[in-house]
Amino acid sequence: MTLTSFTTGSREGDARAPGALVRLLKSRHLSTPFACAEQVHGSLVRVVQKLPKPKKYLGADGLLTGAVGQPLAIFTADCVPIFLSGGGGRVVGLLHAGWRGARGRILAKAVRLLRREWRLRPSQIVVWPGPHIRPCCFEVQWDVARHFPSTRRRSGGRWRAAPKGRASPGVWRVDIAGEIRRQARRLGIRWASKKPLEDCTMHGSRYFSYRRDRTEKRQVSVIMKKEF
Repeated sequence: MTLTSFTTGSREGDARAPGALVRLLKSRHLSTPFACAEQVHGSLVRVVQKLPKPKKYLGADGLLTGAVGQPLAIFTADCVPIFLSGGGGRVVGLLHAGWRGARGRILAKAVRLLRREWRLRPSQIVVWPGPHIRPCCFEVQWDVARHFPSTRRRSGGRWRAAPKGRASPGVWRVDIAGEIRRQARRLGIRWASKKPLEDCTMHGSRYFSYRRDRTEKRQVSVIMKKEF
C-alpha cells in the first residue's frame, strides 16, 4: 500500500470548475469518484467509505477514510489544508482549517474519530500542512486575534497579549498553521512539515489567494491510499 498526496497550483487552473477535478485525477491515473467536504468553516469531520461516484459531504470540513483507491479533496485559497496519515497509512484524511476551524479544534475532533473508528492512538498519527497563507500576510483584527494567544503578534511589532479583560485595537498577524501545530503537539501527534516561507499563498502567483485577489478560484489538495 502507498499514499499519494498533493496540492495543485494556479497553473493547473481552478479546481472547482465543472469537471476539473475529475480531469485532474484522470491525468494522474487516480480514481475519479472523489469525496469532498462542503467546507462551511466549521469543525465537523466525516468518515468516507468507498464511493461509486463523487460526493460532497454537507456541513463537513474534514474527511477520513480507510478505503483503498478513495480520493479525498479539500479546496483552498488561503486556508490551511491539513493532510493526515494514521496507523502507517491505514487511514488517511484531509482537514480544511481556517481560523474558525483552528479555533473549533478540528484536529482534535479528527483524532477522536480516529480513536473511535480505527482504535488509533495520537502517537500513530502524522499530520502536515499544504500551501496556505503565512503569518507574514494573515492580518486580522482583535476579534480574530484574541482566539490565538500563543500564535499572534502585533502587525509590525513583537508578540504580545492584550491586557487582561480588555480589547486591543489595531492589526494583528496570526499563524494559523502554527496554532494547528501547537494543538498537534498537545495531542501527541507528530507534525511532519518543514515547508518554507515561499509556500505562502499570497506571495507571487503560484497559488490562488482570496485575500490577494478576491478570487473565487481554488487549488485542491488530494490524498488517497493506493495499491502498489
